[in-house]
Amino acid sequence: MLSRKKVLVVLDDDDNIQHLKCLVGRHDWFGLGSRIIVTTREEHLLRSWPVDDMYEPTTLKPKDALQLFSLKAFHSDTVPKDDFIEFSYHVVKYAGGLPLALEILGCFLCGRDALLSIET
Repeated sequence: MLSRKKVLVVLDDDDNIQHLKCLVGRHDWFGLGSRIIVTTREEHLLRSWPVDDMYEPTTLKPKDALQLFSLKAFHSDTVPKDDFIEFSYHVVKYAGGLPLALEILGCFLCGRDALLSIET
């Protein structure tokens, strides 16, 4: 039985309250010291559920987000002036200011021909 075991349960990007009810139900289903981590974009799910703590990731201001993306995508901390400025703004908006998302997108796009085809 899990009620005597210390467990770590991670539900990533969950948007269904039924999943929470079925998978993590009550605190007494798991042993002392267990941790349940739920990531979701639907904050209302967590507000309707008895949670001990909520963490909202810190986001960058648009200027700082653009600088981080430029550093990863163009190996420059200055924003591209012409060809890619509009595209860069779209990426920054899409990433929502989340540093890890900006780094991953920037590294993925760095030096790719995809950047050229998007702008033309």
